[in-house]
Amino acid sequence: MINIQQHLSSIIRDTGFTRVRQLVISSDHPPYLTRHRAETIASRIRIVASAFSLLTLAWIALDRLVLPWPSWGWLAGLRLFASLVFIVLAVASHRGVTLKRALFLLAVLLALPLALFLAAQFSLSGLPLDNAAAIDARLYAALPIIIVAGLGVMPLTVAEGLAYALPVIVAATLGPILANGIDWVGQLSTMWVLGMILGVYLLESMIQLHYMIRLLQRASHDPLTNVFTRHSGNEIIDTQFRLSCQRDAPFAVAFLDLDNFKSVNDAHGHEAGDWVLKNAVTNLTRLLRSSDTIIRWGGEEFVVVLGSASAEGQRIAIQRIVNEWLGTRPDGQPVTASIGVAERIADNAQDWPALIELADARMYQAKMSGKAQGIMSADEVIVPNITPHAAPQSSADRLNV
Repeated sequence: MINIQQHLSSIIRDTGFTRVRQLVISSDHPPYLTRHRAETIASRIRIVASAFSLLTLAWIALDRLVLPWPSWGWLAGLRLFASLVFIVLAVASHRGVTLKRALFLLAVLLALPLALFLAAQFSLSGLPLDNAAAIDARLYAALPIIIVAGLGVMPLTVAEGLAYALPVIVAATLGPILANGIDWVGQLSTMWVLGMILGVYLLESMIQLHYMIRLLQRASHDPLTNVFTRHSGNEIIDTQFRLSCQRDAPFAVAFLDLDNFKSVNDAHGHEAGDWVLKNAVTNLTRLLRSSDTIIRWGGEEFVVVLGSASAEGQRIAIQRIVNEWLGTRPDGQPVTASIGVAERIADNAQDWPALIELADARMYQAKMSGKAQGIMSADEVIVPNITPHAAPQSSADRLNV
């Protein structure tokens, strides 16, 4: 109990509104989290299906020993079919599995023991059962509890967990009523136990998903600037590029390199350089839309995913950056950048690496043309339309430097 309370306290303390939404629904999940959840669910389906295939076959022998014919025969036939499906789930390749497919496979995995539970309710209804047969029947009756409890090994959101668990609870309640009539004591006891297990399962899933989000956040974000790393950024770009191709929509990226950054490290030290980088990202985030994605490509290089922004939208974004720039250097001068922009349709890019390479080439062109500017498609040059000036540093900023 103390351990659960500690986990809850950690979730409440460390989780903001966005993270709470991520525990409840999956619509806010970033691509890297969705992919990792899909792979984890598929991997655990394979493990559970392997165990279930063996246990399901072994149970046929128990039914044969304690149940009368033809009841055990019907159940054996269903068990053979279920074992075959379990084996398919266990050996099937899950490489590149999507979350939608993983959730479907999970539904199949859970439907099989639930079908065995319902089949047993009707096959054994009204039969005189001795002690051994009664034990076997009780084991069948426990299958819904095993199903709900087993969901706890899957990193599901609350909404997904309820979508799987509630049909199981309904079937566990209505199945015995339809087969044997109403037994208020038995049904209420079953519902009470399933309800408690459901609560524990939902809590367990939230804790598991919370830790997965935190671990992936640390692995996918640059520890200095807290933007995406190049590795995780590749996944984001790949996903959005493919979606833009499917929808025939624009997809733009900007390659940004801070000007004369090495001189900051040389003249003021690496701590000052780190501060300039963090401050630059803070200002860049402020100047971009919330839907844009910033990726630290390496050193002082960044890639900004502008997504489906139109040509005018791209121009406005780059103009805003070059007008205000990205903070100040330790000497009070503005932190400028050389920027190259490329767009999938306008530049006829066949894949996203080619798009990044083109944006990089335009960034280099901006660097060679005098720095502190952006170059768009068709070699359009974006320069400040106001006189750039350094914002005054606060005393706190100077102390940080």
